[in-house]
Amino acid sequence: MVASLAVSEMAGAQPEEKMNSIYARLKLRVPVATYVLMLMLLYAIAASQAVWSFAYKWTTIANYPEYSLEKIMDGSSPKPYAFRVLVPDAINLASNMVPEQFSGVLIERSRLMLEAVLGTHYTGMLNDRLALGYALAMISAFLFLFLTLILFRATSILYFEKTQVSKVVQDFSPIAYALLLTISYRAHNGFIYDHFEIFIFSLYILLKKRRMFFLSISVLILAIFNKETAIFFPVFGAVIAWSEERRLTGKDLGRIMIESLLVMAGFVTVRIMLMDHPGSSTEWHFFTNLEFWLSWYPLFAITTPHFPLLPLPKPSNIVISWALLLMIFGYWREKPREIRALLLIAGLINIPLFILFCYQDEYRNLSLMFPFLYLATVHTSLYYFNVSVRAEK
Repeated sequence: MVASLAVSEMAGAQPEEKMNSIYARLKLRVPVATYVLMLMLLYAIAASQAVWSFAYKWTTIANYPEYSLEKIMDGSSPKPYAFRVLVPDAINLASNMVPEQFSGVLIERSRLMLEAVLGTHYTGMLNDRLALGYALAMISAFLFLFLTLILFRATSILYFEKTQVSKVVQDFSPIAYALLLTISYRAHNGFIYDHFEIFIFSLYILLKKRRMFFLSISVLILAIFNKETAIFFPVFGAVIAWSEERRLTGKDLGRIMIESLLVMAGFVTVRIMLMDHPGSSTEWHFFTNLEFWLSWYPLFAITTPHFPLLPLPKPSNIVISWALLLMIFGYWREKPREIRALLLIAGLINIPLFILFCYQDEYRNLSLMFPFLYLATVHTSLYYFNVSVRAEK
């Protein structure tokens, strides 16, 4: 009798405990879901703000016929821009697949934006096909930047241990990156493959850190047809593999060799395909850049990333350049060895290319440094806040 009563009580308690467990999980998951949703909304707003700044500055589509949107989309732009075939081809393909009821809305919104950025005169110069291409280019730029912010957060979590403040810093640092990106855009400059380049490189870094070799191969195929800078990606993959144990195994060397051969094959393929295309393989700007960087202008340069009434200092401006450098190189000895190595290798590769072939302050061409500049500044913030918390205790 007593035994049967105990069994019935246990049976009655089991559903109640189950309900309590479900309720407890919901109490935990609803705030987490709300936090993640709001964080993604903030990332989307920051990315859209940066893309608006990009669109506001990207006036080459109308002011410079040689680099116009039409020539980029039909493949008649000169070399080296003609080599970057992936994004224009993808947009052309997507343009043909967009249903008519949606394409009309996109074209209308595209013309409204072009009118706001360029003026009515230039807007009328673009036919419906180009207006649709412009809309898809801006949407894709937003999407790739938004995904890059998520990738940056995921990568920083892999590199830095959890502390009292790390979650807040890691969650909100991507927003700061997107907002700072707006002051890097140069007037009369920028191309539709720029944001994809940063995205695909960030994805490659994350995959290499997670040792997902076969996925990284797929990423490299896309990257090399987007921009020739992908030939350097395996160098960073090698640094990541080396940093973990201060050596490269035979397996690591084999994978690096495969990746290197793959990107070189893609590099050569694109150049053979466009061998007879007008233009040159590179644009030499060394002496122009030397004159520019040795002048006073970079120290006092300003930019208007959103509209002319609100000027902001450019990254080289003496008002903020010292602060940016401190954010990057602060607590240098305390930074993870891998981040220091990656940043130094990126600088050794990217800065000479920047001085030789990029025009004046085209900061977008420092893209191979962006993920590591980001990680370095996140570390500085984490270390600073951790030191402050310990000091208060």
